[in-house]
Amino acid sequence: MPSSRSLLAILLLLPFTSRAARNDWTKPCFQGECFYDLPASNSRGSGFLKIWGSPNGITDITAAAGWTIIGCSPDALAQDIRLVCTSDDAQGAGCDHLYQSVGAVGKIIRLPENCGKSAFARVSRAWVPDDQSIPIDVARRLVRRQGTQPKVQALAIDTNFAAVDFSVNGEVNIAIEGSNIPGEQGNLTITPPSSRRRRSAHDRRGFSTFVQGAFSNFNSFNQSVEKELKPVDVSKNFPLFSKSISCAGPPAIDASVSAEIDAKAHAVITLGVAAAGTIVPPKLSDFGLFAGLDASLQGTLGLKGNLAATADSGQLTLFSVGIPGLEFPGVLEVGPTFKILGQDTATLDLDVDMKVDLSYNVNGAKLFFPPSSQDPSRGTFSPGTAPLKLSVSPSVASKATVAAHLIPRIDVGVTALSGAAKATVFLALDTSASVTMTLNADASAGATVQSTTGAASKSTSGSVNGCVTANGALNVDAGADASFFGLFDPSTKVSLFSKNTELFNKCLGAQKREVATVVRRRGKNRQPEVVWDRRAIFAKCLPSSANSLVAIA
Repeated sequence: MPSSRSLLAILLLLPFTSRAARNDWTKPCFQGECFYDLPASNSRGSGFLKIWGSPNGITDITAAAGWTIIGCSPDALAQDIRLVCTSDDAQGAGCDHLYQSVGAVGKIIRLPENCGKSAFARVSRAWVPDDQSIPIDVARRLVRRQGTQPKVQALAIDTNFAAVDFSVNGEVNIAIEGSNIPGEQGNLTITPPSSRRRRSAHDRRGFSTFVQGAFSNFNSFNQSVEKELKPVDVSKNFPLFSKSISCAGPPAIDASVSAEIDAKAHAVITLGVAAAGTIVPPKLSDFGLFAGLDASLQGTLGLKGNLAATADSGQLTLFSVGIPGLEFPGVLEVGPTFKILGQDTATLDLDVDMKVDLSYNVNGAKLFFPPSSQDPSRGTFSPGTAPLKLSVSPSVASKATVAAHLIPRIDVGVTALSGAAKATVFLALDTSASVTMTLNADASAGATVQSTTGAASKSTSGSVNGCVTANGALNVDAGADASFFGLFDPSTKVSLFSKNTELFNKCLGAQKREVATVVRRRGKNRQPEVVWDRRAIFAKCLPSSANSLVAIA
């Protein structure tokens, strides 16, 4: 018996070895072992699964096993089907294997490619139907040694594997691997350890070793295969909130506040999964999910307003698109989704025109889930270089705050063994920025604060008294929303990256200047440049009390 580490090095090679089909439709599954490969497709991932156990618990109703199916829906997980042995010599054709030992009920059967939505199913009932009719095209293919037509049989099949009494024919083991890269599915050549061995105390200590082998393989992943994947591209303006009110004045005006995000994203996502356990009874004892991400995100928050307001957009799903995953219906389904979430909160009592950069690049990000101490999740995350721009024109004492989040996120929904366990594993990249302005009432002109790599511009005269601070952060985290066979749960967390950066911090006294320019540099990163210029005083619908703000949901 190979070690669990050497086993997984073979079991989970997923994008690292060429496609090697294991399922042979010309050979029946009579020896207690059966494979199934996902059909080749450019719009879905590649993968295969293997089941093994007692020859009395696993059987076959494909043409290789001597059967011809008469009427079967390709899209149903549960249905009644009719079938007929191709020969009146059921033993010679192999049809007898379906009824070997204790009969057909309770056995796991391999289905033909276009019969049923799942590759394997449970037989819940077997009988001889009253309808013995056989279509002409099928009848022509039947072999009649005795000159009589073979008897038509009927089976009720489903994927309710939990209903199988494994005390009759024993457990049926399962191993699965695959990736979202067409044509790259790994090479399962060695039988994983039995479920009984995995459940032992010794092997529970070795669970991390099992998953560790998968993660080590993923670290040697050849990134050239990413060229085969279709990237996710989005370029769109997303409104967060907008509010307008009429102000009596004088003069009477319509005042408003609004926030929006301009986002451009380009992302290439690779995914892989491996699992092992038993299909009878339904239980996964080993599971590993891994994801690779290379992405660039250009995001800018725009905020404009000339009224007193408190605003919170709440966390909004700005963009969502499904990407190719893996689907073994009734057994294991992995459905990834790429999302962009956004949120903005603001407390204002002044005129403001602001642009906040929320951009960054992701290179070589790798998520291993459940987490591994030997191969930790990681990546290179670089903030963008777009400027921070802030223009205000205060006429009253003000303490205004703005906070914004832009969160690309990968959600991977996992459903195992006909819903025996469900969970969503997520990878979220939360980039945020916050700006606080504490301005005094004696300010008599506007201010422009901006981070730029160019030369300082000359302003006209003006005066200001107050402080402006701006901070940025990037937090990259992963986790799950539910328990999954006890292998992980919502308390399972992975932190890939966390960094807080002070973008700007400056206090200026009220003094008149022709040009007020401050430029600071630290290392390779240039600090924000401050330029004060003359701005007209905007008309505002400001309450006399700071407690009377316009609330926006």
